[in-house]
Amino acid sequence: MYKTKLIIAAAFLFFISSGSFAQDRTIDSLKKALQNPRIHDTTRLMSIATVIDQIPSNDKRAQELNEMMGRLASKNLKNTNPQDLHVKYTQYLAAYYSNLAGQYTMKRDAVKTVSYIDKSMALFKSIGADYEMNYVLVSKGIFYSQINDKEKAIQCLFTALKYFEKNPEENQEGISYVNNTLATLYGDQNMYDKAIAYSKKTIDYFNSKKKLAGEDEYRLSEALINCGTFYLSSKKYEEALGYFNKALFYFKKINNGPYISISLSKIAQVKMEQGKYTEAETFLKQALENNDDELSKANAYINLGDLYYRQKDFIRSENFLSEGFLIGKKIKNLQLQENAAGLLLKVFKENNNFEKALEIYEFQAKLNDSSKTEASKNALAQQQLKYSYEKKALNLKLEAEKKAAAKNNWLIALSGTLLLVLLGGYFYYRNNRQKQKITVLEKDRIKQKLLLSQMNPHFIFNSIDNIQSLIINHKETVAVSYLDSFSKLTRQILENSNENYISLKEEVDMIENYLSIQQLLYKDKFDFSINIEKISDTESFFIPPMLAQPFIENSIKHGMRNKAEKGMIEIVFSLKQEKLLFEITDNGLGFNHEKKQHGHKSMAMNITRERLLNYTQNKNFEIISENRVDAEGNLKGAKVMFKIPYICEN
Repeated sequence: MYKTKLIIAAAFLFFISSGSFAQDRTIDSLKKALQNPRIHDTTRLMSIATVIDQIPSNDKRAQELNEMMGRLASKNLKNTNPQDLHVKYTQYLAAYYSNLAGQYTMKRDAVKTVSYIDKSMALFKSIGADYEMNYVLVSKGIFYSQINDKEKAIQCLFTALKYFEKNPEENQEGISYVNNTLATLYGDQNMYDKAIAYSKKTIDYFNSKKKLAGEDEYRLSEALINCGTFYLSSKKYEEALGYFNKALFYFKKINNGPYISISLSKIAQVKMEQGKYTEAETFLKQALENNDDELSKANAYINLGDLYYRQKDFIRSENFLSEGFLIGKKIKNLQLQENAAGLLLKVFKENNNFEKALEIYEFQAKLNDSSKTEASKNALAQQQLKYSYEKKALNLKLEAEKKAAAKNNWLIALSGTLLLVLLGGYFYYRNNRQKQKITVLEKDRIKQKLLLSQMNPHFIFNSIDNIQSLIINHKETVAVSYLDSFSKLTRQILENSNENYISLKEEVDMIENYLSIQQLLYKDKFDFSINIEKISDTESFFIPPMLAQPFIENSIKHGMRNKAEKGMIEIVFSLKQEKLLFEITDNGLGFNHEKKQHGHKSMAMNITRERLLNYTQNKNFEIISENRVDAEGNLKGAKVMFKIPYICEN
């Protein structure tokens, strides 16, 4: 019973596909049966638990029945019972807390989720139910994975796996459950070789069984489709196709319509990658036949849009992508919306529909904000748990010291009390220090993002205005070129703004793209060059993103704007005595001319200085800025140079 409920998250779609009519009839029968006074409470609890397992965990009826199970088990535990009944009531109360943790997971309440999981594990442990306790530990690992705390997730999963593998013959199902969860976790991190290895272990377990129950067939099908997806992401198309076809066979066998559609869409994706467009279209049309499930239907629509885009049938592509996009918005699925929007942007550009291209671009920017909000929620959940753990650890230590002191005579009690006060002060001090360190690190990280974000909006919105101006003035060819470059640069900025370090190659690509756009804006008033000296592998050097951008912008806007002849900007990254140097020189009007523009220059330097101070923690850090003069002392431009902190991967 407990195992079935604990794997409800994995089998969720299987239960959804069952008719609600049968569930309603079962619940009505249960309520009548529970009114019979001759039924023992253990029988009532078993009946309730059996029905709970047949209802999706987010269903209000499941939550109502779970509360009933908790009250009944708790009431009986308060009474004096024989040992065997005490064990049974404890098991049901532990299952109640495990189910309750699942409800708070959906509410994104990290502290209560972990608290109820821990209560469930403690109850199972108290009666020696180690098997069930480790099943709940896997649920804890899944929750940590959902809030992006991968380290704790892996720790929980491997702890459970270690227990199950002590007796592999009896614990095959537990081992399979952990392996399937680890496969998903590694797949989320794009570690496809490990994901495939753990998926195959799950598949081998089910294939070794002499007979598969309905639920086993569903879980085998799920493992097959996951394994195929990992192969598809690894561009191993024949292997992916084999696993998708096997998954389709089992999903047809258990008549799971939504997953039949998803399997057909997956097969179509492989066919598209192989260039077999006619076959792909056939599979996608099959995926839409007799399909009322909006998630799988939207997935098929978007894949059809992708297919017609590849065939340059942009009208049909736009129609199917728009349909999938609307369903994604309706069911609030960000992944579907993001996939459809990315393809629609390409279609609108091909059709020279720049107004719609701008609309979809602005929507993508909002989606990016939503993703950042979700990441912030996960970070907040981690911080809540961290604070809760520290507080709990401190309280436990203080309570333990109090109990120990109470057992001794008055002299030892006095000494123990003194020791307790000292320890309490020490742990309080250490706890505060740890929280202060966490706060400082969080402030630094947020400050980095805020400082970086100050550099982006002005340029982005000016560029959008320029695109609109080009469209209004019927300069479509220039607008297309500008929009391509601008889309690439904006994507680079959005991706890199969340990173503390990017490769030198990525930084140079971004600078080159930025300068190309500025050349277009300033009508080729300047040329530029970017040189890398004494660095053979730019992908092995990692630096903070966009340190150079404010100085390049300063050089263009205030060095080249009023210059009569053509300007030249030279950028050099060089490695000297194991120090990475950045240098920018121009033949502009120099710093003397910039006295009127001093506010802008200071802003750029101050932002970069603050970022570099955060990275280097060196208050004596210096940014060298000077005018360039010729042999006669005449001004011939400006020069800025500073050291960049870097990480080198050997």
